[in-house]
Amino acid sequence: MQCPQCNATIDENTVFCGNCGKQVAPLQAQGATVSYPAQSDGGPTGEPGGAHGASINSFAPQGVQKPVAQARRYSPAPEKPRQVDTPPQSSLPQSQPGNFRRITLIAVLILVIVAGGTVGLIALLRNNNTGGPATAVVSHATGQVTFIDGQNGAGHTDALNIVVTGLGKPPAGSQYDAWLVNDQNEQTIALGPLVAQEGKFSLSYAGDGQGGQAGTNLLGAGNKLEITLEQGNVTLPTGKVILAGTFPPKAFVHIKHLLFSFPTTPGKIGLLVGVLEQTQLLNAQALLLQSFVANRDQKAIPCLAQSMIDIIEGAQGPRYQPLPAICAGQNITAVGDGFGLLGTNAYLSTASQHASLAATQTDSTDNIRLYAGHVEIAMNNIKGWVTTIEHDALNLLTHPGNTTKIQEIVTLADHVFNGVDINGDGSIDPVPGEAGAITGYDQGQLMANLPLVPVA
Repeated sequence: MQCPQCNATIDENTVFCGNCGKQVAPLQAQGATVSYPAQSDGGPTGEPGGAHGASINSFAPQGVQKPVAQARRYSPAPEKPRQVDTPPQSSLPQSQPGNFRRITLIAVLILVIVAGGTVGLIALLRNNNTGGPATAVVSHATGQVTFIDGQNGAGHTDALNIVVTGLGKPPAGSQYDAWLVNDQNEQTIALGPLVAQEGKFSLSYAGDGQGGQAGTNLLGAGNKLEITLEQGNVTLPTGKVILAGTFPPKAFVHIKHLLFSFPTTPGKIGLLVGVLEQTQLLNAQALLLQSFVANRDQKAIPCLAQSMIDIIEGAQGPRYQPLPAICAGQNITAVGDGFGLLGTNAYLSTASQHASLAATQTDSTDNIRLYAGHVEIAMNNIKGWVTTIEHDALNLLTHPGNTTKIQEIVTLADHVFNGVDINGDGSIDPVPGEAGAITGYDQGQLMANLPLVPVA
């Protein structure tokens, strides 16, 4: 016999299904000891304690107390009928079709994940075993990029050197290439392949200037440098990036103001570029003054004195004056670019200000802070020397025949441009009293040193 609700097998004398509790037979089954008369005018028959219900005790032999049995209605959780021949029920839950499908799906997903991980592991092992790109880089590989001027001398910060240590040998048929990348306009400059030398990889990029023309200022051309692993001659980076370095964006703004471009300078040249060019011009005028004095050419002395004042003060200076026409006859025409060396908004003070700004940005580095301090030292040295030169030049305008200060002008103008080795150690250091424009410019370029680190 089967339950009409759950199809479970049950005994044919069972009243309730032992699996789901469904009533499968009338409560007054065969062999019952209780009889229920037909329904009368009273309440419903068979109700426990009803008007016409009879207890088992009323039919029991005298003297024998029978247990009271009452008919029960169906409830969602019926008590298990007391049948001696009811099959024992399993304590495990019955499997349902939905559960089976979920279990099957989970098992399939686990198999897919395990299989995928196995394939990836095999591929990684193959790559390592064949000397592929994954083994080309040692985890502690580091590099350094140094920016310099090209050898032709026409450009500024248009060349660079790269040195990388701890880098493994590239696979056969491959090489490491360097690229200067501009994230804003997505332009890339190919710097060339790195060459292995004495356990290091290095590259010297001489710039793209030709025929005496200035090369591209690299600090204005990109904000990131990458080393990639390439095969064959390539014009764009297509291989895996091995090492990379990115300029800190906030500090880099002011480094570019020093070395690449500043919005208010003539030609928008960099501030340290302006310092270098104007101090070189001032030194040349001082040497020319010395030669005219040696030749006893008194007419040229006021012209050269005014020329130096114009270079020092700029077009906004209180004593700036266009050179008289007579000066052109002496081949004296230099008056500087008009921006000036001394003054609140002139080259020296503005360069110091932006070196300090680069050093105090939130993304500044120890390297930037160190060399920015050296730039400020150089600018302060130059300011002191130039102030004395200006005072001496003004005296020459008033007393052209008094040449006692000529040698001082010449000496200080040389200090302004070249610096001076006051302690006799054979080098001009970025310290008070020594560093001039050349040293200050070099220290500015050192602010742009870019470390290269491995790319995961």
